[in-house]
Amino acid sequence: MHLVFGGRVKDPQGLDFDMSTIDIVGIFPTYAEALDAWRASAQRTVDDAEMKYVVVHLHRLLEPQLGDKG
Repeated sequence: MHLVFGGRVKDPQGLDFDMSTIDIVGIFPTYAEALDAWRASAQRTVDDAEMKYVVVHLHRLLEPQLGDKG
């Protein structure tokens, strides 16, 4: 499972999100689907350096012992 979300960040190189601007794109079963959603969301805001979208590998948080196998 993969979560795609974004929002305004204080530093474009960091991950300190302004929680009032969080945009939850969705949860996707595969990385490929999450990547497509991330790409579409990031492309919409490409001219805004303070907007950032990320893919979070939820399976790594839920079962860290699996590493990259899950």
